[in-house]
Amino acid sequence: MYFKSFPYTIYSLDNTTTVQVITDITNRITLSDEVKSNLGLFDEYDVKDGETPELVADRFYNNPELHWIVLHYNEIIDPRFDWPLDTNNLNRYVAGKYANVNAVHHYEDANGNYTNGNVYLLSSADFTEFNINDAITNITNTGTGYITQKNSSSNVRVTVTTGGFISGDRIRNTSNTRSSANITSTVVLSGTPVTNYTYEDDVNESKRRIKILKASYIDAIVSDFKKKLSE
Repeated sequence: MYFKSFPYTIYSLDNTTTVQVITDITNRITLSDEVKSNLGLFDEYDVKDGETPELVADRFYNNPELHWIVLHYNEIIDPRFDWPLDTNNLNRYVAGKYANVNAVHHYEDANGNYTNGNVYLLSSADFTEFNINDAITNITNTGTGYITQKNSSSNVRVTVTTGGFISGDRIRNTSNTRSSANITSTVVLSGTPVTNYTYEDDVNESKRRIKILKASYIDAIVSDFKKKLSE
């Protein structure tokens, strides 16, 4: 229904030798900020796992073709990634994005804000050429930090500035790239580690709460949409 109301345009792939008449999808009609922010016009709804915009439109408007109103009202341009993924697609997305879904994405404080983590990194006597203030980089997953304390050649304390470190990671001394170490275990001193999967799951969950335009206003919105396209 959405694109059926769009005007047509001429398009050519070969310098106008041949032309095609196609729907002009470059037109984009938006709802006014006043309509989208008026509390009396919408209800809030949490999208269930696996629900599509079409299913939501069918639930509230008895018409799946009105999915475009659901998307427009929530300023969703790309329903593939701006709409919450179902569990299976989320798993595939995270697995494709990260080398290790269980690696540390970042650390958080007690209020859920990003913070520098402080951890002990343990190895098998691999820290001989690592010293206090040396910067280190995780070359297995994602992580950077600097050494704040050296307890022994197998135990250093690190302030983590980005990403994180877990058992099995290999790190490199940024100032002496010939020096590297295998992490056998970690002890978190401060900051709560958040894994890549947990981070992406939280982002996905934040997309579930959407606004639903009340059904009594649908006819007026559709009429206004058609009017704007005809102008």
